[in-house]
Amino acid sequence: MAHKFRIAYIRLTEAHFSINHQYKWEDGKEIELSHSIEINCQQATEKDINVVVSISSDSDKQPFRFSVAWEGSFAFEEIPSKEEVERIAHINCASIIFAYVRESVADLTRRAGMPPLNLYPFNFVALYEEKMKSASSVKPRKPRKKSKA
Repeated sequence: MAHKFRIAYIRLTEAHFSINHQYKWEDGKEIELSHSIEINCQQATEKDINVVVSISSDSDKQPFRFSVAWEGSFAFEEIPSKEEVERIAHINCASIIFAYVRESVADLTRRAGMPPLNLYPFNFVALYEEKMKSASSVKPRKPRKKSKA
């Protein structure tokens, strides 16, 4: 069954960027950035959910560090079951918000005088399935992904 929902709002809630002055640039060498993504969802009202997608990268082995978080509020015509809400939030809603996250990261790096960092598309279905598999685990891992700048 398809669950109808609409975007109530999407807004930037956090943006941090700093240049790593200790980083040594090497000509011709691609920079590999390691970053983690996190998705949080909570029910705001009877038929609304809030989803926050945040991404951060803070390794000393890269030319800059950043952290960006966007929040979206989504209103359902009829609220689905808790399991369905989790799946929709972590896949559909997160995919919608991720476009804003990508644009923010590219803009921050461009404004710092560097080539824009265009994050690769993200497979939210695989991330959700990994989360479900590790849900019973004592210590869940944050997924890490590498991008080349």
